[in-house]
Amino acid sequence: MAIGNMLMMDDGVALLVLEKIKKKLEHNGIETIIGETDVEFCFSLLNEIDVFYIMDSTYYGNVPGTLTFKSLDDIKKIKDYSMSIHSLGLIDLINMYNMDIKGYFIGIEISKIDINLGLSNVLQGKVEEISQKAMSFIFSLHLPKLV
Repeated sequence: MAIGNMLMMDDGVALLVLEKIKKKLEHNGIETIIGETDVEFCFSLLNEIDVFYIMDSTYYGNVPGTLTFKSLDDIKKIKDYSMSIHSLGLIDLINMYNMDIKGYFIGIEISKIDINLGLSNVLQGKVEEISQKAMSFIFSLHLPKLV
């Protein structure tokens, strides 16, 4: 599940990354969801059976393009809502309804957010690398369960 806004530069990086790896994920039985900024839509698709990978932009002050991987259980326990703008509402809803959602948060460190279509120059050159790392993370956890 990718969350972001393509009209706000790097805020849309998760959407671009998921579009790049979508075919390989789906070929391996992993459904992809482009949630954009519609938190309610994303929440409506969650359940307590499936494993979810929620991808969004982050701003921790790290090098742009750095990926952060966290268990959704860890995020709920520490209530680390500073991770991203969009996961705030989604995690709040999960907690409000006391849902036991299994999965992981994949945060992609951004360089710049501004009203502009397209990524910053810094992230444009890293999309392929980011995509490969995100896909490797998902496959490392998910593919053994497919066998």
